[in-house]
Amino acid sequence: MTTSNPRDHDNSDFGSGTSRTADSQSTVAGGAIPGDAAAPGKPTGIRLDETARETDNAAWLEDLTIELRLLDVSGAAIGDTVASAREFLADAGTSAEESFGSPKRYAAKLDLPAVATAKTNEVALTTGIGVIGLVVFGQTSFPLASGDDDLAVRVWMLVSLVAMALMLPLIPRVIPVLLRARSRPVVVGMIFAGILVGGAGPVLLSVWWGQAVLFTVPALPIAIGAGILLVGPSIWNQVRHNLSDDPILQPGAESDQRPSLGSRFFVVVTNWMMVFYGAGSFVLIFVFSPDNQ
Repeated sequence: MTTSNPRDHDNSDFGSGTSRTADSQSTVAGGAIPGDAAAPGKPTGIRLDETARETDNAAWLEDLTIELRLLDVSGAAIGDTVASAREFLADAGTSAEESFGSPKRYAAKLDLPAVATAKTNEVALTTGIGVIGLVVFGQTSFPLASGDDDLAVRVWMLVSLVAMALMLPLIPRVIPVLLRARSRPVVVGMIFAGILVGGAGPVLLSVWWGQAVLFTVPALPIAIGAGILLVGPSIWNQVRHNLSDDPILQPGAESDQRPSLGSRFFVVVTNWMMVFYGAGSFVLIFVFSPDNQ
């Protein structure tokens, strides 16, 4: 492909002996020679600049992909957009930041249509609900295994449930922040430090006054409700989300509508892991309970 880049025209002289070496010497700033006559045609400084630009552009395209995903753009549209941007940057020889601006602004400026797919935020939110169900379900197993009809609600249990319930609405807001800050460890560290500091109060309260019984509730109805909270999210995620939902495709490529057996097995195990753990723990508590020996 013919280009107006002067360096590309210089490359066509490769192998011309003395004239090639003289061109290389005259190109280098300060008269430095980038190696012998067999060295690459481009000076070291230019090659390093191009390598750095390509690395920055690759990171920018990755950020653009994430921003478009957060906007619920279809995988096919994301693949086409990223491929077009990559082709433009390769032809123009410029940086993505200079050509398009920030990935977040460029993704919003494109105003691509969103599609109704299983979102990362949705999966995280339902998983949080499942965790609450797992914790409560596990606590009800102890009185039920010992033949007690009542569940003693202690301070640490109530504090833990309230803390988890308060965190659930924050999950959809925190995930985009973490995704955008994945390459900035300081920001990620500050977020996790804030979570630890915010959770220090409930933890200390649970340690100092955690075993105090506040009230009792019937164990069996609570266990049934907790079981619904535990199983419901797994069923919802299984129906709404799988590996072939909306893959990112290159222009002209076709989606493989049936993932491999190993991939499907991984999705099922990951989706139902908490249910397996909760059911297994419930059975083990009943089997090894002193009252059932």
